[in-house]
Amino acid sequence: MVSQNEIIPIRIKFKKYGSLMYISHLDTAKTMQRIILRAGIDIWYSEGFNPQPKIVFAVPLPVGVESECEFMDIKINSFMSCEEIASRLSNSFPDEMKVIDVYVPDSKLKNIIYIDYEMEIVSPAIKEHTACEIAELLSKDLFVIKKSKGNEKEINVKEYIKSVDVKNEDGKIKINAILCGGGDKNINPELVIEAIRANTGILNGDPTKEYYSILRKRMLCEDLTEFK
Repeated sequence: MVSQNEIIPIRIKFKKYGSLMYISHLDTAKTMQRIILRAGIDIWYSEGFNPQPKIVFAVPLPVGVESECEFMDIKINSFMSCEEIASRLSNSFPDEMKVIDVYVPDSKLKNIIYIDYEMEIVSPAIKEHTACEIAELLSKDLFVIKKSKGNEKEINVKEYIKSVDVKNEDGKIKINAILCGGGDKNINPELVIEAIRANTGILNGDPTKEYYSILRKRMLCEDLTEFK
């Protein structure tokens, strides 16, 4: 039996994109368990009557959001180089999921406070002034309903935005927003899109002509340095 002080912590950074953005966090976690076992990585299991592989994700990725910065912490029972772990995972990962880095962490996942998102909106209703309209909207008190674990509460979107930049590029609206993403204070970026839909003339028409995308770019610490 491996003692606690012999267990080796490993952090895996990966990206998840394409059709996999429609896979829920729970299904992603189950898939990761199978991938790690199939890759032959000697992962540490919890003790007790129902042992489970110890896998901890940083911040659950909302359905419909792509990401370039997912973090997953595991523990292994016996030494295996980070390069070997990365190679085995890369060979086992499905399409539209890619290993970015594997390393022994020197930081804690709880240090993540903010998340940097890139959003793009396509709509024939976008006008020259639309970017300014959205920027002004997001700078004011903006109330939406947040649903979590069967509960609903009204929140002010403004209180969850650290910074936001809105531009009109080639007839598309591009939004770079740093949102609260750690601990109890976090917000699904979909709520920002929902607020824009409810308060402007875009994203209310033909879904084949109006659509949007959301990409998780970086996870950030309290001082806005990039989490690693």
